[in-house]
Amino acid sequence: MDFELRIVRNNPLTGERNLDQLLTTFLRQIGYLPSGSEETAPIRLFKDCFLLNPEKAWTIDEMLTMLETNRSTLYRYLNKLKGLDLLDEIDIPADEKIPNEERYRKVRKGYRFRFQSFSIAWGIVESHASVAMENYRKTVDHIEELSKEILKGDVGSRHHDSPSIAVDGVVLRGSGDIREILLVERGRDPFKGIWALPGGFIEKGETAEEAVLREIREETGVDCEIKTLASVASKPDRDPRGHTISIIYFLEPKGDGEPRGGDDASDARWFGLDGLPHLAFDHEDILKDLKRRSII
Repeated sequence: MDFELRIVRNNPLTGERNLDQLLTTFLRQIGYLPSGSEETAPIRLFKDCFLLNPEKAWTIDEMLTMLETNRSTLYRYLNKLKGLDLLDEIDIPADEKIPNEERYRKVRKGYRFRFQSFSIAWGIVESHASVAMENYRKTVDHIEELSKEILKGDVGSRHHDSPSIAVDGVVLRGSGDIREILLVERGRDPFKGIWALPGGFIEKGETAEEAVLREIREETGVDCEIKTLASVASKPDRDPRGHTISIIYFLEPKGDGEPRGGDDASDARWFGLDGLPHLAFDHEDILKDLKRRSII
């Protein structure tokens, strides 16, 4: 059953001394009780069965007798507590005949708060909520990224009908056996936290050359000079966001300034060509091809 919790702006209810009123307010806040509901069964299920008898595992028949309600109402609110992941489901020995059948039931299901404590069980709810909020944050960041691509005229605005065009920069410094390449640590998915060549999508109204210089400057703070067009990467599956063609340039830095991560990059550093980390997308294949062709 999917975890489901309603979260509203609230103040602690620590000043309330009437348990029934306290539970009514709290259980409405978390979505267990519908707003304005006058039913007593859901409050009694929570309080009389589970809260005040935490060690007892309640069977369905016992709860029906205790609450004097129907199965539909009981299951509706029992499932809400299951959805919050507050309850343990326990097998209770029961050597009894099943009505209208010739066989016997060996066990019955019983329910109680996890760890026989509402407070400790609520810790599981908080953990689920924390994970859910982290996942919402990832989705929100992804929405923001896609919206920026649409504003730039990138992947999202094309509805994947045509490939998107990007640029990547192979920026080298040094000479002979002591050569270093400029890499960025990606700050967003896909490949968040993985090192890559600096680059990005071409914006509307700019040339590929302007785009690669801009992207490198935004992501690393390093101004560069283009030496040559190095390669074109066009495999349809090279980017998990969609078919993206990348124009790769070979560049050299202007000056000796040290890089710093910016824009989509959380970090930027120089790496020796013989000691590269794992790279995102197909950037390892790109560098191998440039070495094979003696471009770098």
